[in-house]
Amino acid sequence: MSNKKTAAASKPKSPAKQEKSHIVAIISDIHFDLHDEPTWRAFCAWHTETRPTKTVILGDFLDLGMMSRYVQGMCDPLFAIPQIKMFVEEANKLATECGELVVVEGNHDERWGKLILGNVPHVFKGALGLTLREQCMAQGLDPRTKWLREDTVNKGLVCGPFVLRHGHNQGGRFGGGKHLAANRLAASMGQNEVFGHHHQIQMHCHTARGRTSIALANGCMTGDHEYNKDPSWQRGFTVLELFGPDNQECTPHPIIIQKGRFSWGGKVYDGSK
Repeated sequence: MSNKKTAAASKPKSPAKQEKSHIVAIISDIHFDLHDEPTWRAFCAWHTETRPTKTVILGDFLDLGMMSRYVQGMCDPLFAIPQIKMFVEEANKLATECGELVVVEGNHDERWGKLILGNVPHVFKGALGLTLREQCMAQGLDPRTKWLREDTVNKGLVCGPFVLRHGHNQGGRFGGGKHLAANRLAASMGQNEVFGHHHQIQMHCHTARGRTSIALANGCMTGDHEYNKDPSWQRGFTVLELFGPDNQECTPHPIIIQKGRFSWGGKVYDGSK
């Protein structure tokens, strides 16, 4: 009897099942085909290996400078469709690697609709092939891709405890001030947010009554532009790790990519080669 008790006591316990997080990758302000190629290559290498649960393209995936009212540089692209085709090709690659791909329009992407549909877009209700989404679909965008355009009804993409927005409807063209994340957290009255548009990486947290609110400004992936020759821009992206009941807990990771290089999980991703 004692031998049986000893054997039972010495039997190793099975390890407790470890909770796993769900990875959400957030990229914005790529500005195809004026993107920074080393930055994009490094991110794509990470994306291929990581295979996120969800990938969100948070606006300004196109540049569409030729549709802008602003004067363009002499070397800037003249045609919109090549930019759209490049975006479609790259987005389709991401769609094969992640569980879900979501596209949110930014202010540069909205240039398509403003030029094509003009000041009275409602008169074209029911017409097919006029919106940017329809044009991307016509160029072969994966039909499983979800698409969101911010308006008075859809004010952002809900992702766990966060709301994801491009940021142009909240901060204006260059608005937002020096402390972007802190200002957004104050303006949203403590709503967790990730936003792009400003091409800067910031994170600000505030804790009250045991609850921590987080605002995170997402980095860009664009190249240098003639209109801003020495900008205070940071290239990179954001990773949200969701966990807990209904994925309402989150650990955010702002990733800074410098000269096409960054590290994650003990590995260096180098897009400069």
